[in-house]
Amino acid sequence: LTLFIGSMNKIAPIVTIFFLLAYFAVNLSCLALDLASAPNFRPTFKYFSWHTALIGAVGSIIMCFIVSAAYAAIAIGILIGFICMLHLRDFPRASWGSISQALIFHQVRKYLLLLDPRKEHVKFWRPQMLLLVANPRSSINLIDFVNDMKKGGLFILGHVKTGHMTHGSNDICSQEYPYWVSLIDNMKIKAFVDMTLAPTIRDGVLQLMRLSGLGGLRPNTVILGFYDSALPEDKLRNRSFFKKRWLKSTTPANLMTAPTFHQQPIIQSGVMEGASTITLNSFNSLTTINGNDMYPIFNFGELRQENEDKDLDVYSYVQIIKDALYLNKSICLARNFHQLQKDDMELNKRKVFVDIWPVNFIFPETSTQFDVTCLYMLQLATILSMVKPWKNRATLRVFLCIDAINDNALRTQQHLDELLSQLRINAQTRMIAWENVTGLLNNTSTINDSAATIPVEQQSTTTTTTATTTAATTNSFIDINDVYVRGVNELIRQQCDNTSCLYLYLPRPPKDRNLSPRYMRVLDILSNDLPPVMFVHGVSSVTCTQL
Repeated sequence: LTLFIGSMNKIAPIVTIFFLLAYFAVNLSCLALDLASAPNFRPTFKYFSWHTALIGAVGSIIMCFIVSAAYAAIAIGILIGFICMLHLRDFPRASWGSISQALIFHQVRKYLLLLDPRKEHVKFWRPQMLLLVANPRSSINLIDFVNDMKKGGLFILGHVKTGHMTHGSNDICSQEYPYWVSLIDNMKIKAFVDMTLAPTIRDGVLQLMRLSGLGGLRPNTVILGFYDSALPEDKLRNRSFFKKRWLKSTTPANLMTAPTFHQQPIIQSGVMEGASTITLNSFNSLTTINGNDMYPIFNFGELRQENEDKDLDVYSYVQIIKDALYLNKSICLARNFHQLQKDDMELNKRKVFVDIWPVNFIFPETSTQFDVTCLYMLQLATILSMVKPWKNRATLRVFLCIDAINDNALRTQQHLDELLSQLRINAQTRMIAWENVTGLLNNTSTINDSAATIPVEQQSTTTTTTATTTAATTNSFIDINDVYVRGVNELIRQQCDNTSCLYLYLPRPPKDRNLSPRYMRVLDILSNDLPPVMFVHGVSSVTCTQL
């Protein structure tokens, strides 16, 4: 370099500045390690503190500009370019460690201790979701949907492994945990993973509901998949995962589509450098592409087949719902989310509807009264509409079921519009006359002979809105007849024009364990052949109209 420039005096400032930048980096690293309180950072310098490190870092930068401001600016620009390249490009991994992780841990621990659950207020409520997933292969759409619905809140993927701890063997949860983390990375969602090993699924779910989260970050809503006889669909095998890099894709269009699956695992990668599209049927070993660990998400087990029994019976499933309510957690049941067409909504830029039916269909006489659950449904739907692409493509519709369209019904709709205005919810209201449906309930000739009265505990929650407390919180659960439930289902289906998803009222489960199958039967008929459905039951106030 000296021979090329031809002057030692010209090269001296350049060499000096890069040496000063090296000293700056060393001092900055020592300062960060000291601030992060890393236990393994034990310097042997005779005189060292964070003050000396800070003075050394600042002094090095000042000396760079004293030597030559122009060369210093160029050298700093080169240094920033190298830093960006190291962070954005996936070079072969090295076990250097990252000081950023130590700093993040230090700050997160400090502020998590300041997050006091006793100071929670309804004005600052946000959803904290615990989504229980049996197999991600069939739950990709639901995971993505809940990630949209959390809106800056906590999102935990919970999974239960059944079995017993055996000494001398590896922990099955620790072995599978990296696959779940890889799934989160590739889906680009903001979530944590909690796994547990328990003798039964119900015991494991109870552990997750009690212990998930940390400090003030704990789930307040538990989401379950629906319990029905339908076979789960593998949505992971046809999902394309793209690794975005600097270079644009030159992959042929025919490689972007789902490949033909064979008996052996297949990996189809793009012909461009630094980008790949992968779709697999099953993948049972860790593979690397371009020097990176390649998507171990495909290590998840196969889905339940037609002749296989479920791991969970209907009695335990209903008991899980009751456990969540007992722990004062709101509960949601998700059905038909394999039909969700979120990608189609983004690509085709089509308008869709998100429907809310704030009606406890078990007690049709309370159809014009709003309780905590109704407000919770509105809150979740509103949060969903605040996230892209729902923000630009979805319109909220709130359906008000009335006996007949008259002056009283118009006043009721006006009160609903006022409530939505107070809650700052932008939604359309629609009145639906359903006297022909409620007439099926009053027809004694169609009532089941096995109808029973199931008492439930009285709900002791209040809201800060003007909505009155529904009588359904004090009445007993009634085993309504199938004809009425099918009528309600048909009424909802008639309104599902271009509906992407809808929220329905989830009644409290029965106390009598023997009535659990009947409870799920009613929910099954109610949501049959509908778009993606989210049954919701809230337990606490989530909205406030007061300053």
